[in-house]
Formats: sequence, C-alpha cells, structure tokens
Amino acid sequence: MRISIFTRYIAKSLLTFFTGVVGVLTFVIFMNHFIRVLKMAMTYGTSFGWIVSSLLNILPDVFCLSAPMAFQIAVLLTLTNMSEQGELIALRAAGFSFKEIVRPMFVCALALSALLFVMGNWLTPRSYKKFINKREEAYSKITKVTLEPKTFINLGDWDLYLEDLDKLTNTANLIHLVNKSDSGALSTKVNASSGRIVLTDTAIGLQLKDGQMQRISTKDPSSIIAANFDDYTMSISLTKAHTRRLRVGEMTTTKLLRSLRKDPLTPKLANEFRTAISMRNVLALSPLILLFVSCPIGFSLGKRTNKGWGMFYSVVIIFAFYLLMTLGLSLGKKYTWISYPGPWLPIVVGIGAGYYLWKKRLNI
Repeated sequence: MRISIFTRYIAKSLLTFFTGVVGVLTFVIFMNHFIRVLKMAMTYGTSFGWIVSSLLNILPDVFCLSAPMAFQIAVLLTLTNMSEQGELIALRAAGFSFKEIVRPMFVCALALSALLFVMGNWLTPRSYKKFINKREEAYSKITKVTLEPKTFINLGDWDLYLEDLDKLTNTANLIHLVNKSDSGALSTKVNASSGRIVLTDTAIGLQLKDGQMQRISTKDPSSIIAANFDDYTMSISLTKAHTRRLRVGEMTTTKLLRSLRKDPLTPKLANEFRTAISMRNVLALSPLILLFVSCPIGFSLGKRTNKGWGMFYSVVIIFAFYLLMTLGLSLGKKYTWISYPGPWLPIVVGIGAGYYLWKKRLNI
C-alpha cells in the first residue's frame, strides 16, 4: 500500500510537469510550421480544410521531437521540486532506496519510449508523407487566381486580359489570351469579343464568342496562321503535373530496410537511409537514457536547490545529447562503416555518464 501511494505520487508529479513542458515545446515548434503553412495557404489560395489537415499531419513529427526534451526537463523538475520540499530526504529516511524512487519514472520512460518507437518508425513517416503530398498539391497550383478586368492574369502558360467583366454572370468583353511557352510558335494569341468564364480550383474554362486565333511559326516568322471562329471552348489547367522522389522522412523504417536490401542505391543515399533508421531508434530510447543521466544529478541536489537549477541542468544535458547525435549523424552520412552505429553516439556516452554518476555521486 505504501509503495502504491508513493508510486502514484511520483508518477502524477512527473506527468504533470511533462504535460506542461511538452505542451509549451510543441506549441513553440508547431508555430514555426503554422506560419509557413498559413503563408503557403495565402499564396496558393488553399482551403481551410487543407490548412487543418496539413497541421494535423505535422503534429506527430513535432511531438517526436519535443517529447524527449520535455521528459528530461520533467524528470529534473520533479526531483528538484521534491528536493526543495524536503521530500527526497523524507523518503530516504523512510527506507526508500534510490532505485525505488526511480521505478515509477522508469515505467513512464519505458512507456514513452515504446510510443516513440512506434511513432518514429511508422506513424510519423506516414503523416509526414501526407503533409508533403498536401504541400505539393498546393505547389502544383499556379497561384490564387482572381478575375479582375483591365488586368493581366497569370495562368501558367497563358496570360489572360479582360477589358470588362460582369462578376454576377461571369461574362466578359474583349478577351485576350497569349501563350508564353508554345515551343513551336513565336507567338500564339486568342482574341474574342465576348465570352463566359468558369473558374474552379483546378482549371479555368472559357466559352469564347466571335474571335480569332493567331499563331506565328518559329520556322517561318513571316508566316502567320489565323483562324476566325464564332464559338470556341477551351480549358486551362491551374495545376502543374510533376513527379517527385520520396524523401527519407516520408519512408517508414520497413520501407527503408527493404530499399537497402533490394534497390540499387548510391553510397551517399544508402548512408542516409542507415543513419535515419538509427536516429529514429535513438530518439525512441532517449527518454530512458536521459532518465538514467538525470536522476543522480537530481538526487544529489540539496534542499535549498530551486527549480531554476533543474532547468539549467536540463538545458545542458539536452544540448549535449543532441550535439552528440548531430555529430554521429554527420559521421554516419560521411563514412559507410559508421552509418549504422554513428547516431548511437549519445546513447553510448549517456550510458557511460550515467554509470559514472550513479557509482561516484550516489555510491550505488
């Protein structure tokens, strides 16, 4: 019964700090993406649903980045708070060992690591792929088209000019179209005295009346081909067809491993795949390593220590962890023989540092 109450108390304190810190970190990181998505939406005229969907697809990636940092900060804030209130001394006097005090935190770290393992290797790449697809969908649009009279409107390969426009009926007078990228002609123009214009998200349709088409050939500029028409219907796409190669961040770990076994890859790309796989698993294990390093520091703080010192040590540990991971990633991408073990550098150093702190500072 004593251990059950104690376990719930430690876990509740830790989760309270973790929830607050992960919320702040997620918000800070998320706002950077939010501004970029909003700017893109305004530029390309995407819908509100597109904005919401894009932001939701970003959240798993943001959480995987912020959760390890938030957990490490929460651990030290929990321990410094208990030390400040004299609770650590009371627990030790009541016969609780350091390992018993850490056990609830270890269970929380293990659960978070399992969640990050599943998210980092499978869920986050799929969500990131959906986000990239949404972004490419916006990029494929030429621009946000607004029909205005007496204005040249860019429609990709065509420029459109309307002398007069009735926005209620979508009818226009003196319509001029100029093709800017006809490879077989110096100039291609379509003029009409009137017509009706239908604008959708993906195309613009024109029903032209009483006009003429002119085309000047590149082979013989003196030769002009002209044709008059009474009725002419044409459609101009507002999207750009293109293909793209999947990024490493969009591929699940299963797909990366399959590609390494079966696909012909350049050494540089193969190293990138290997380091990406290792980095995902390093981030998944990071809560356990950060807990292992943080606890002896938290236990050795005195009763007069405030939460500011907990934040200070958290910043130092997080900075060192990500610095070592960046160094390992750089080495892994450069040298094939270290592409898999390179990103594990912070784990190895963390185990060594944690072992030293537990043995030397706590004499365990």
